[in-house]
Amino acid sequence: MNYTLSQIQSIIGGKLIGDSNLRIIGVGSINNAAPGDITFIKDEAFVDRIQKTNASAVVVHRVIDGAKKPLIVVDNPFLAFSKFLAVISKEKQKRPTGIHPTAIISKNALIGKDISIGAYVVIEDDVKVGDRVTIYPNVFVGHDSTIGDDSIIYPNVTIREEVIIGKRAIIHAGTVIGDDGFGYLQARPERSEGSPPTCRRHVKIPQVGTVEIGDDVEIGANVTIARAALDKTVIGRGVKIDNHSHIAHNVIIGEDSMLIAYAKIAGGAVIGKNVMIAEDVGVTDHAKIGDNCVIGGGSNVFKKSLEPGSIVWGSPAKPINLEKRIQALIKKLPQMMESLRELSKKIG
Repeated sequence: MNYTLSQIQSIIGGKLIGDSNLRIIGVGSINNAAPGDITFIKDEAFVDRIQKTNASAVVVHRVIDGAKKPLIVVDNPFLAFSKFLAVISKEKQKRPTGIHPTAIISKNALIGKDISIGAYVVIEDDVKVGDRVTIYPNVFVGHDSTIGDDSIIYPNVTIREEVIIGKRAIIHAGTVIGDDGFGYLQARPERSEGSPPTCRRHVKIPQVGTVEIGDDVEIGANVTIARAALDKTVIGRGVKIDNHSHIAHNVIIGEDSMLIAYAKIAGGAVIGKNVMIAEDVGVTDHAKIGDNCVIGGGSNVFKKSLEPGSIVWGSPAKPINLEKRIQALIKKLPQMMESLRELSKKIG
């Protein structure tokens, strides 16, 4: 990369203070940036680091008196810096060009304009791929599926049949969308009169539904999103799902919700809009999580519903302040036990 500060300011906005022609050749954190890099500070707590950083320029939230290097002053430095990172990220990624000769594409598939399809991709009958879609090597797209404009599908993703993916979706390597939901009935096989009882067997329920993913969704690596038994599993617009998460059959996730790594959502659960689910959370089947809820890391939601705006933590999940009190009391249990022993000796 090679940008002048003036070029960077035109990308992120704000007010430039200092040499507008200064050349920037890299980016780095405030602590680890090198000469030639640009960095940023999030807020007032990091102001003192400006004088210590080796970066050649800093994106800041206000004018810093006595700063000895150029500044770009913006309202939200982190957000502004992210805009610049998005630009250089596109430059670093080597997008496949055209359609690789080893790709297998059905004659019945509808392929949009300015498509990039990598090596050994398989696209089955009646698939619809929008304009400017990038599909990296070894991706499988099942029949009658749809991928919206400007989406990016990274290597080794499996998209099963009849899945709908919206515009500008990003799906990272190793993810599987539309695998069968884990649906079984326990039943005893028929037996003749007088014969001993037999063990119950697991009878598979055919999963004939689908998955529908909205616009601007990003799905991490090695995520599994199961198709519905009937109807559809729905991932709403703007949802972000982190690596190694599992979304079971018939789940509905509302717009702009975020699921951090190892989230486990059981079948039929309904997650509202703008919900934050932290790492390693489990949500029981058919639970209903209201809009704007926050579920703390490692929690298990066994209740069938959480009211909108709930902030919970623990296993089972409970109001966060209550869980904090419980955790504080647990730490005091050995001391309390010793006190009870001493009291028992005095009484006895």
